[in-house]
Amino acid sequence: MRASKGFTLAELLVVLAVIGIAVAVGLPSAAAIRESGRAEAGARLLAARLSDQRWKSVAAHGTRGLQFRRLAGRWSFREVADGNGNGLRTAEITRGVDRPLGPDVRLESLVEHVTIGIPPGGPYPEAPPGTQLLSAGDDPVRFGASDLVSFGPYGTTSSGTLYVTDGRGGLCAVVLFGPSSRLRVWRYLPGEGRWTL
Repeated sequence: MRASKGFTLAELLVVLAVIGIAVAVGLPSAAAIRESGRAEAGARLLAARLSDQRWKSVAAHGTRGLQFRRLAGRWSFREVADGNGNGLRTAEITRGVDRPLGPDVRLESLVEHVTIGIPPGGPYPEAPPGTQLLSAGDDPVRFGASDLVSFGPYGTTSSGTLYVTDGRGGLCAVVLFGPSSRLRVWRYLPGEGRWTL
């Protein structure tokens, strides 16, 4: 009797069913990784923009920064520069003394489905070193009432946190420490209820 060198139809169907189950199980986790990656990509892009402003302020030997604004219910940011040597002030930007250096930019135009904000659900703990709880609708730009992040000519900066989300469950934070100008990007782990670098 000669040995068979192929698959029977039943064997082929079993193999296809096993592959189908493996793909179905793997898809949700792959989607979650992709979504989490988007929020982190947005946070890292904002961190790069902040770092860029710091070096531009040192090179120009003047105060520069980013002004965050809520326009038509959505957050945007734009580059601004001090015009009279006393630092950045919202009132002076409005009067044209401190000048915008470009148009408003929305984060979602740079990274698809990612915005400055806090996702639904929660509450979430603030990113370190914060100790409060956050919920959707809370202010995601935590650099004081002015929503300005400024960098001085010697590399000094304001302190605060920006929250970035994919709108589902992905949440990241860009934390800027003024005294040292250190920049950190934190990612929230919803399953563990904690932040990680």
